[in-house]
Amino acid sequence: MTPPKSYRGLKSVYFRLDNDVKSYLSKLEPLLSDGKNYEMALAYCFLKLEEGHHRALKCGLVRIHKCASSKVDSELEKQHFTADKYSIVFRNVFSEDVPLQIRECLSTVQGIRNKLIHGKTTTNTKRREAIYYALQYMNQLGGFVRDKTQKNPYGDLRGLPGRQELLSPSSTIWMMKGFGLGDKSEAPIV
Repeated sequence: MTPPKSYRGLKSVYFRLDNDVKSYLSKLEPLLSDGKNYEMALAYCFLKLEEGHHRALKCGLVRIHKCASSKVDSELEKQHFTADKYSIVFRNVFSEDVPLQIRECLSTVQGIRNKLIHGKTTTNTKRREAIYYALQYMNQLGGFVRDKTQKNPYGDLRGLPGRQELLSPSSTIWMMKGFGLGDKSEAPIV
């Protein structure tokens, strides 16, 4: 699919997203109302996109590896992710890389966002394109994680642990260290 040529087309893309994703991005619709707030819309998309990265790891750690949810939250808050580190941790948690098609969406978004954030000239067409690819990225990565965990990181995470028995917080720290996380935490041996 190609990026829309107007704000109406971009709104149409937004309205076709999963209801979970639309709810997660609830503040985006007013920013797309007239095509005059693309800078704010792109900033908001990127804020939610990055937040979803942490939530994706949380989905995998809790659903696949049975880590204690509250401990995962506190440990992810301490992390500083570079693109390379996130890629490694994601692969460790999900046993595979983010598919190339999904990564290409992110690469397109980052290039345009970086120009905008660093005060370079961008056009409304490029901003609209970046928003489009950000939405595509969140939709595709969310679907990928949902297929693995039955939860979409760009959606409602209530009930994430389900009925499964989770690891203790101290065991969770060691599990996370094994995945490349928790390097800023003391991990007592109990």
